[in-house]
Amino acid sequence: MRVRGYAPGTPCWAEVGSPDPVAARAFYGGLFGWQFNDDGHFTLNGRAVAGLRTASRPAWLISISTDDPARTAEAVQRAGGSVKVPPASVRDLGTAALFADAGGAVFGTWQRSRFGGAQVSFEPGAICWYELAAHDLDRTGAFYGEVFGWHAVETENAEPYFELHHHNDAVGGLLPIDGRFPTGLPEHWTVCFMVDDAVTACERVAELGGTVARKPMVSSAGWYARVADPAGAHFALIEISDEYGFSGGL
Repeated sequence: MRVRGYAPGTPCWAEVGSPDPVAARAFYGGLFGWQFNDDGHFTLNGRAVAGLRTASRPAWLISISTDDPARTAEAVQRAGGSVKVPPASVRDLGTAALFADAGGAVFGTWQRSRFGGAQVSFEPGAICWYELAAHDLDRTGAFYGEVFGWHAVETENAEPYFELHHHNDAVGGLLPIDGRFPTGLPEHWTVCFMVDDAVTACERVAELGGTVARKPMVSSAGWYARVADPAGAHFALIEISDEYGFSGGL
């Protein structure tokens, strides 16, 4: 699905940090069929789908749209978070900043200039969902409520799961760090990509040198798996069932 823009307060972009960008390009190109352009963006069928940057710590980073980076930075600090990298211009593309929320989960913000964010979503090889895993859901909900106006809505899943809503739109998921996660795991965001077949995609991850942390399991949306690229950056794969009208919540 083509995306032309993002309202302030909605996730708009994700990029992977890798100590070996050449290897990352080969992995994600082999997994999703992505190409790479001069702006440092992966593309899917000619449209920007995700970013790549050189980083010593491999990880995926989400960015949330803002129309006032300085005001967002002030709100983050008032809500108990911290500014890791202040707002700064990224060529003529836009303005980026890096924050940690009240529980320590790292996220970015993006104010558009020439570039608005991912140009495609909700199709195989593109981002279809974002998830936040936290220890203290009340604290986390209050933080994002103050900074972006989000509110958490509990779902009917067998295991605790909330949707994060911006006005009336579901923009991400929120779940507790419990027995589903390794002991000692810090709070974190996960980027989820849509695939046609979760089992085949996991096999391809392994063939390309990545790892499968959680094999495909049934969720309310279809099949869900957690994997990592060869450098160790974790992300999720979702095979959405034909019966499910996707609006968020796994």
